[in-house]
Amino acid sequence: MNKQLNIDLLRTFHAVARFRRFNEAANHVHRSASTVTTQIHKLENLVGQRLFSRNNQGVELTMYGKKLLSETTDFLKSHDRLLASLTPQRMQGKIRLGLPDSYAPAFMRDFLPQLIADNPLLELEVEARSSGELSMMFSREQVDLALIVSAQPLEQGERLGAIQPVWVVAEHFQRPEQAPLPIAVQLSGCPYRESALRVLKEHGVYYRILLESASSTAVEAAIMCGLAVGLIEEERMVAGLTQVIPGVQLPGLSPHQVYLLSDSGNHLALHLHEQVKKGFRI
Repeated sequence: MNKQLNIDLLRTFHAVARFRRFNEAANHVHRSASTVTTQIHKLENLVGQRLFSRNNQGVELTMYGKKLLSETTDFLKSHDRLLASLTPQRMQGKIRLGLPDSYAPAFMRDFLPQLIADNPLLELEVEARSSGELSMMFSREQVDLALIVSAQPLEQGERLGAIQPVWVVAEHFQRPEQAPLPIAVQLSGCPYRESALRVLKEHGVYYRILLESASSTAVEAAIMCGLAVGLIEEERMVAGLTQVIPGVQLPGLSPHQVYLLSDSGNHLALHLHEQVKKGFRI
């Protein structure tokens, strides 16, 4: 008899991969920790490979575990979306969505009004944070979906595409002579901050942080006012900004990736996942 992957086992496997702890994964799939352990053992016997290694903090995916996670993520999503599509309905109920702070204005202006108009019974809660915070909130089940930006490939989530951060200044920016380059960045948790500080250090650029803030609006205001150099997605360039920075050639940054993380066990999250994927543009 041919081997067959069991959807229930895969869902448990994905929960353990997400939370890295058997107890938290058990709570998520509404089973006991012993049942989750048994299911993982069954799956490991089925594929003939060890999927997790244990440490003091919990568990980590093995090389084979990472491969199985990568190759079954789209399969499991397709399965769940098919089930959701067989029972079409207006979205109804409470759902929590997280997205980067810098994307919140466009989301509220261009996407949310129509979504609410089409789904008046939807109780949507939006968290605008840094991508690092959102990733942590998703792992702790504090949001049901999270749109995040990452400098590195992620093991989970659907990759929506690449995005290019670029150095920008106001067109009237004037750099003081013999002074460090003033920059404005968000606080830790913003992937652009980490990438920016790393390349500036690697290339020996003399700089100082003029402003660091949890608010992308404050950071972008410092840039627009001509007070500092900063980073913005190339797609979000607006009039009054330029990539030509007087007196300095800054190192470019690699493209970052945009991911949408969704709770595959939540049908409402799957419905909203598809709406965000189709309708929201940065």
